[in-house]
Amino acid sequence: MRSNPASGLCAALSILFVVVLCSPLRAVDGRFFVRIGTGASSPSLENLNAELKLQNTENVGLGYGLGVSLGHTFFEERWSLELHFATSSYPPFDYVNEHEAGFTARLRHYTSMLVARHNFMSESGRFRPTLGAGIGYGQTNLISGGGKIAAFEGLVTGRLDVTIGSNLDLALECSYYAGLQSKDFRDPFLENVDTDMVRNSAGNALEDTFRSLDARIGLTVWLKPMTQ
Repeated sequence: MRSNPASGLCAALSILFVVVLCSPLRAVDGRFFVRIGTGASSPSLENLNAELKLQNTENVGLGYGLGVSLGHTFFEERWSLELHFATSSYPPFDYVNEHEAGFTARLRHYTSMLVARHNFMSESGRFRPTLGAGIGYGQTNLISGGGKIAAFEGLVTGRLDVTIGSNLDLALECSYYAGLQSKDFRDPFLENVDTDMVRNSAGNALEDTFRSLDARIGLTVWLKPMTQ
């Protein structure tokens, strides 16, 4: 049975998150939060777009995404650590060349990350601008369950939380996801059972790296700290 690196990394990130919360850092003034946001996602897959140009098809278009985070602040809320999960969906397009019988692609991307952030105005009771960076694992599917690339990813993100309630913030966020590995689109389609890879117009495996620039708006809910 083939192992699933994404599941393994997600479990490792979760364990690391729990270990940090159980460490002496947990005693430092801070609190838990849950964040959910949605918005636009602008993808960049250079090789796929170059192939689509040869096929007289438009580039992968602007899509939409959803992000969910569970985190905890430390050091009087100057820093935070969070588990971040995100998914993005993009408009369908047709993929066909002399080496592929053709299929309708419905591009989806999924990522799991551990993110650290710094709050530049921790003393402010209303505005909390933060910058963060993360590392994790992402998977990009050309169709549901097929044509996959899976690779380690990095994240650079900026966010502004604006207090709108006693335990509620409006969250405005801009994030750049960058694949750290170039991989082939693999796993067979129902339409193409003779090969385990997607082929480009030259007959070679279609290889690419997923990147995207995402803008989201959402809510941050601050939770009561755990009883000591």
